[in-house]
Amino acid sequence: MRVLYLTFDDLTVPYAWSTHVRGVVNGLIDRGHAVRLVCPGGRAPGVRAECATLPPGRMHHYGGSLDTFVREGEAFKADAVYVRGIHGTLTPAKAAERLGKPLVVEVNGLLEHEVSGWRRWLARRSHRFTLARAARVVTVSPLLKAALSERYGFPADRIDVVPNGVDVELFRPGDRDAARRKLGLPLDRPIVLCVASFYPHHALEVLTEAVAKTGALLVLVGKEGVGAGRVDHERVPEYVAAADVCAYVLRAPDRQFGFSPIKVFEYMAGARPVAAATDLEEVRALVTACGGGVAVDLDAARLGEAIGRLLADPAERERLGRKGRAWVEAERTWARAAAGVEEALRRAVGYT
Repeated sequence: MRVLYLTFDDLTVPYAWSTHVRGVVNGLIDRGHAVRLVCPGGRAPGVRAECATLPPGRMHHYGGSLDTFVREGEAFKADAVYVRGIHGTLTPAKAAERLGKPLVVEVNGLLEHEVSGWRRWLARRSHRFTLARAARVVTVSPLLKAALSERYGFPADRIDVVPNGVDVELFRPGDRDAARRKLGLPLDRPIVLCVASFYPHHALEVLTEAVAKTGALLVLVGKEGVGAGRVDHERVPEYVAAADVCAYVLRAPDRQFGFSPIKVFEYMAGARPVAAATDLEEVRALVTACGGGVAVDLDAARLGEAIGRLLADPAERERLGRKGRAWVEAERTWARAAAGVEEALRRAVGYT
């Protein structure tokens, strides 16, 4: 199959979106498909697909990108168009129409959760326009599937839930002391790690209050000006290896704020126990069911108690780490995610 993969995300930035695109695109290529990626600047570090340039700028985002998408799709002779996200623009759906090819839309979150006022109205309009022209939708969680079906009337039987994954070769169990020496972190103090982009929904204030109760050193990675700052994705495993406990905190902006947390899977792949605090039952249930950590409500006192118990029990940390590693190897690899995306694409183009 020949897949034209469209995204408005800057893949040179080490955020979850660049990790996701790399994992899915490379996974599709490993499964024998040809992929042409159209993204800002035509740069996609670590991605093995052909990359075409999507020029920057708001006007190009809202209108000019249509010509780029159609031109690349025609030259590539695409069988299907795959777009990552509904970014408040209509051009991916229009491009698929112009090309006469089925459109598969990947939804990792609803833009309406991130904006307000007239921007929310515009986001909902763009969602409706794009979904009305989509052959299928790929989403990362059952909550998002329900939201797309209930709010936008998209048929549930045309929505494929494909959770995020993790690179289990990059994220592997590592030597704690060696990692700390390399990073200049203390050998004699318990360390709690949190890797995030630290948006408001990451509830940093809850995390800092919780860890302060334990006396551990809190190491923050993922955003300029916060803790260790933003680091290349290839270096994140060093920080995971250096940690005793890895923390994940989420305050859901909406009851259907579906999530498939890549960082939780990366913590587990590194065989480190997860301490999660969130008001989203979907995530708490996942962490509990897989056996790789402990999950509590979004409460600093309860999170602090959970972290404190883990820090006081090395054997339990090791046990949870082993279980988490085994679970992601079986259930959350990017190869498995790519297989799910492949199935959605095959259904969209009518392959058997």
